[in-house]
Amino acid sequence: MAKIKPAEQLEQAPRSPEERFRELVAIREKEKEIAKLLDEARAQAQKRLEEVEREIQKKRQEAERRTREEIEHLRAQALKEAEAEAQRLLAQAQAEAQELEHKASERLQALVEKLEKELLVSRAP
Repeated sequence: MAKIKPAEQLEQAPRSPEERFRELVAIREKEKEIAKLLDEARAQAQKRLEEVEREIQKKRQEAERRTREEIEHLRAQALKEAEAEAQRLLAQAQAEAQELEHKASERLQALVEKLEKELLVSRAP
């Protein structure tokens, strides 16, 4: 007993030219239907791809906007901290300058008093 292959099974029954023509027409119709489905699937895929690209662009723009805002916030915060540090250093320098001025004034006063004493002593008879 020989095994019958599927292609051979179709050919076992004699077919008329009309039957073969109808089969070819059915096959061509099926090919057209499949081609139409493929075109529709491609169109849907292209449409979805465009939607995704728009979403990506929108998210990219939002991320860039948030990044700019964060950078501006950090810049403003750093500037505020630098200004506070500058004020602190300025106040410290002013305090040191006042202390130096006070000490210099005390020394000058002591020298003036010493000089006055020396002058008085040297003028004394």
